[in-house]
Amino acid sequence: MIMNVKIVALGDSTLVMGLTLAGLENTRIVDSKTFEETLNSVISDKSNGIVVIQEDFLKNIDWRLKRKLDNLAYPVIVPVPGVSGESTEGDDIKNLIKRALGFDLMAQQKEE
Repeated sequence: MIMNVKIVALGDSTLVMGLTLAGLENTRIVDSKTFEETLNSVISDKSNGIVVIQEDFLKNIDWRLKRKLDNLAYPVIVPVPGVSGESTEGDDIKNLIKRALGFDLMAQQKEE
């Protein structure tokens, strides 16, 4: 069964404009005041499979939401750096895939 899932991006106007120009249709401009409410809404919608988040906003979120994100397997949360270009919060892609699938895909390939 192939699911039709959406990729959603949350960030400031610079990130959202860049991703929109790259072809991403589901983007939302947020600020520090609207981020948590918007994020809760987006992760509650099961049609969203990947949520790209500007990691600057993750620094000051409520600890309960942070814990929820850390334990969330679906949708996959992908933090990306803001305009500074410096990544501090994000997992590497291997860990994101492992969390989404429930096993280490790279380890499976090495065994074959």
